[in-house]
Amino acid sequence: MTTDTTPQADPQANDALKGRWALKDVQPETVLDLLPGMDRVMIAIRGGNFIHERLGTVDSVSSNDGNIVIKGAEQDITVPENTLQSVVLDISTEMRGKLYPRLEFQGADGTRIMSVTGLEGINPFDAALSSLSRSAIDLAPVPTRGDDPTPEIAPDDPGLTFLSQFSDNKDPVQIRALCADAVQRWDGVIEKIVPMGGHINVMTSGFHLHLAAGAVAHWESDGGIHRAMDDSGHPIGLEVVAP
Repeated sequence: MTTDTTPQADPQANDALKGRWALKDVQPETVLDLLPGMDRVMIAIRGGNFIHERLGTVDSVSSNDGNIVIKGAEQDITVPENTLQSVVLDISTEMRGKLYPRLEFQGADGTRIMSVTGLEGINPFDAALSSLSRSAIDLAPVPTRGDDPTPEIAPDDPGLTFLSQFSDNKDPVQIRALCADAVQRWDGVIEKIVPMGGHINVMTSGFHLHLAAGAVAHWESDGGIHRAMDDSGHPIGLEVVAP
């Protein structure tokens, strides 16, 4: 057994930094332009039953053919211009004495389209956002699971069986998430799948996919594009591109 010697932040100092703010009088595109200065971040698109996450530094934010293009060695997301309408800064998540600040980019109806979480703590975020005005808002309520047990993952779960074939044959794929026309992509080989906590998890150093058990009823294929569909026949926003 080893002892964690990582310096822990002062809990009272962290509590003083916590809060939730609307970033006022600034366009979401302006906030996106600050991402290259925030060190390692996690950009996430959250569907109803899955989370698609890219982890790494952002090298560039550019405009191309009506889209905002965010790129890095482990980042690849495209968002149509004018899709994002507001930004919220949330500093409430703390693990092992470290704060993980999060930017939530919302559409016109207030729905979160994507989020950006600082993986290196509060300092890079604070420095990048220091010139922007904030307006305090209420913290989002913490969801509770209640007494519901963690769902079991059936061996024949369509999400598990479909993704497992690519893990077995080690063929490269593209896994992408769609939300309000924003598209985040990961290209690579699925080395392994970890069923855990009621989710089918694909984990690499720069990419995480967490797909809930039972989220996929079947896959609808069109050429090499395979769309995950729910039990009502609607796409859930998760696609796999493979031969």
